[in-house]
Amino acid sequence: MPKQKGDDNIRLNKSNRGNAKEKKRTLGSRLLNTMIMLLVIALGIATVVKTDIISLLTERFSAKTESFSMMSDIKGICSSADEFSANIVKSRDPVYVVDLDDYAAPKPDPGKFDENFEKYDDETISVHYYKERKYNSWFHFMEVRIKHPSQIRLALAYNRFASSKKNRKLPSEISADVNAVCAVNSGFYNTRWSGVLIHRRELLKNRPVGLDVLLIDANGNFHIVADREIESSGVLEEYDIINAVTFGPQLVKDGEALTITKRNWQPDTEEPRTAICQFEDGLHYLICLVEGRNRVSVGVSMQTFAREIAAKNVRIAYNLDGGQSGTMIIGNHLKNRVGWGPEKPQSDIIFFATAVEAQSGIDDQISE
Repeated sequence: MPKQKGDDNIRLNKSNRGNAKEKKRTLGSRLLNTMIMLLVIALGIATVVKTDIISLLTERFSAKTESFSMMSDIKGICSSADEFSANIVKSRDPVYVVDLDDYAAPKPDPGKFDENFEKYDDETISVHYYKERKYNSWFHFMEVRIKHPSQIRLALAYNRFASSKKNRKLPSEISADVNAVCAVNSGFYNTRWSGVLIHRRELLKNRPVGLDVLLIDANGNFHIVADREIESSGVLEEYDIINAVTFGPQLVKDGEALTITKRNWQPDTEEPRTAICQFEDGLHYLICLVEGRNRVSVGVSMQTFAREIAAKNVRIAYNLDGGQSGTMIIGNHLKNRVGWGPEKPQSDIIFFATAVEAQSGIDDQISE
């Protein structure tokens, strides 16, 4: 049959429609592939972003946790520092000072003495009295530890310097006047014209004749110098000398007993002896007194005295007035039998005081 124009149109239309459908399928496939690719890319980006976000959050959280931990550590350190500082303040020893110009020191607490008046202990001073029997004699010892150098003091009878015999009192009376915890007779300055006497940094007497002088400085340390050599020795320039007394001689130097050769001290005869000593560790002292000239105690020679004192391991020792003047007191109680009679009126004593009432306190220390 001859071809009809309409049939060609129909076939053309069908062909066109088929091509259109094919194009649509191809376009749809490409679009789908593109969408799939975009989805894959999006999912990949999301995964990366998610990972980064998670990592970032983890880092932030860790940092925050570390920050909290650090803050906790800092608070702990601060708390420990505060506690440490508080403990330092609490553990610091209060400063105790007895005013140099006060004649009387703070009163000791009666309850701190033992019943036999052989011991006294408070925050500032410790005293232990004991005695030994040697050489047919009684040795009396009084070991003293103090907190501050101002607690070792020199007291003059009636708190004045005078050469008159009227300016004397019993050592136990002077001890009571100044509230001494313990005391010993000193150099008895107004029994002779010679010697050196310094009281509260004031030079009251300076008449050198060749005697040893005991000088006590502001740190409570002992120095012994011949009276004629005090100025040339430089001791007054090198040390702040508070008190000085004269009797002598020096018995122990650097822990060794000296050989006593000066005849005016009767070194070879058996006599009552008195000495004051200092140990190597500073504010630690020993008073030694040997009874003599009575039925129960004959006394010792100066050399024996020096040797027995050195055996106590003291650093330095100085001989004070002995004989009938030798007097050892604790709590106003006389511990030795005085020579051949009653207690002897004298012009001066060396004593140790408590400083409890003079406590300055921790707040004062910090403000300084």
